[in-house]
Amino acid sequence: MSKFASFAEYPPRSLAGAEAALLTAWASLERFQGDLVLVGGLAVKYLTKQGGGLLPGPVTMDVDFGVTLAAEGGQYGTMADELAGQGFKRDEQGRYVRKFETMDVCIDFLTEHPTATTGTASVEGVTAGVFPGVTRALETRRKVTVKGRDLFGVTQKALVPVAGIGALLVLKLNAFAGRQQPKDAYDILLGVSRYADGPEAAIAAFHAEATASNRGYARAAETLRQHFSDSDQSGPLRCAAFALDGQTGLDDRPTRQRQIFEQMVTIGQVLLGKERT
Repeated sequence: MSKFASFAEYPPRSLAGAEAALLTAWASLERFQGDLVLVGGLAVKYLTKQGGGLLPGPVTMDVDFGVTLAAEGGQYGTMADELAGQGFKRDEQGRYVRKFETMDVCIDFLTEHPTATTGTASVEGVTAGVFPGVTRALETRRKVTVKGRDLFGVTQKALVPVAGIGALLVLKLNAFAGRQQPKDAYDILLGVSRYADGPEAAIAAFHAEATASNRGYARAAETLRQHFSDSDQSGPLRCAAFALDGQTGLDDRPTRQRQIFEQMVTIGQVLLGKERT
């Protein structure tokens, strides 16, 4: 399992493990780097700034790559071969898993299909989940410098393409629509409220997806209406639970919970183009 119901349940070194998995995989996927983009919780980390406040910060144990359906590496082996050569093992769900200290870290792939909106597709030997909006994540990617130790303990430095925040929010909202995981709601709030260029820029980038032929936008907007427009809806409730459950020493939990509700609903409504009254 690599997704937990609350921040407190994640191992303290989970984010370091995900970053080590990213650096390990990235070093071996040079031939495919033009067809890849980082999405998911690790992308949220690289698009946001550090800071205190209501939310404890980014967390994940996964590396999620968006990949073009037509990716091709030539005659020198597939992506699956390259990952296997770095010690990643494919599990029953098609994820690539490797041990980091005492925990498993995972690599997943997503792709966009011209006609399908669900299911899976095979891309260069890996099984990629079909997800509308991946194409826009690839089109809006921006490169960030990632430096750290890989899973072999080697210090690596890489320029990694990360999805633009607007396209990433579309993907996160589509993910929430399909499974209502608390962490997806949390990542949406964190991604907007701590976006490196400011919340207004994140909101503007999301609005730009409405006219950018993003096939996931309509479902994202419907998810905002259905789950993020009022404090008693699933998004705010699950977001607050993820942030606060299991945290020790919170004498002001009711106050923090109410503040998260209010911030999540405000962001939800502004993403929909509404000014909250």
